[in-house]
Amino acid sequence: MIDAMEDSNDWVIDSNGFYVATRSFLIRRGHCCANQCRNCPYINWRNSPTWQPLPAEAILVAQVSPKVVEGVRKALVHHEQQIQHESQTEQAHHQAMIEHYHLLLERWEKSSE
Repeated sequence: MIDAMEDSNDWVIDSNGFYVATRSFLIRRGHCCANQCRNCPYINWRNSPTWQPLPAEAILVAQVSPKVVEGVRKALVHHEQQIQHESQTEQAHHQAMIEHYHLLLERWEKSSE
């Protein structure tokens, strides 16, 4: 059996010596696990201004846990509140995030029907 930690494309070791899943690994896995992964391509758990969501066509798996849905709803509220108090450049970022979170919620609702 091959140890999953041996694939350098899937894991990096951070400054604390912890193994951290790479964005490419998380994309190949195909869904958000709600463990708030640092490199999550689906949800901006860390509110990083440089984070970019995956394009909509890359989000293939729509079955997620209630914890993920709750996290997305909280992030959506955060960005909706921030858009009212930010500069035009930052408003564009928040608007893009709002659209992304609405898309995720829409896809998840359709898959649960």
